[in-house]
Amino acid sequence: MSVETASSSRAQTVSETLSSAIELLENDQNLKKQIRESMEPIDDLSRSATTELNKLHSAPFSQHAEICQNAINIISRTQPLWVDVAKLIPENEFYRYQFALGPTMRNLTTSIVLARFILHDELTPSHTISTLLGIQTDSTSVLQLSAEDYLQGVIGAVNELPRLSVNAVTSQNFELPIKISSFVNDIFASYSLLNLRNDALRRKFDSLKYDLKRCEDVVYDLTLRGLTKPRE
Repeated sequence: MSVETASSSRAQTVSETLSSAIELLENDQNLKKQIRESMEPIDDLSRSATTELNKLHSAPFSQHAEICQNAINIISRTQPLWVDVAKLIPENEFYRYQFALGPTMRNLTTSIVLARFILHDELTPSHTISTLLGIQTDSTSVLQLSAEDYLQGVIGAVNELPRLSVNAVTSQNFELPIKISSFVNDIFASYSLLNLRNDALRRKFDSLKYDLKRCEDVVYDLTLRGLTKPRE
């Protein structure tokens, strides 16, 4: 084989190899774009739920349950939309594309945890959130609410509670701040037991310390003013 022939053969092999890699890259980029586009209507509903829950800070306590249920109803409308997203995710490759889904799942978790705390005075477990989102069905089995997204979403809900506690006092609701303080204390205590190696989650956890102090300060002030019921 002549030098020219060998060189030509090598050039063809290089071209074919790079062309194949470029094609894979372009296909991956197109898929990521499709996934991001499929998430847009879910993001819109997530923002709508957040906007609805923001009413908690200005509405009287008598309207809190209705506001929270409205937010849950808005979130439930994402269920059929997740089916469209799931169709785009290759089998067993969820974590490869989680970057496009994670932020929205965290925001939705925050809204659900906040709403259900007001409605039921409890911390909503991750499997209940998955059910409410509709990502535990046969048609969406490729999707999942990761532990990190759930834990960050819970902290996001707690971040909203100090403000709600202060506004509750302004509205002459002196029982809600006590309930909030107890809830935040329970969550902080549980997170304190975790060995958080994830940097983003650890930074989020640091914010809980300030949230807890702010909630406790509200209750302390109420106690000094004699506005809390004595414990039996």
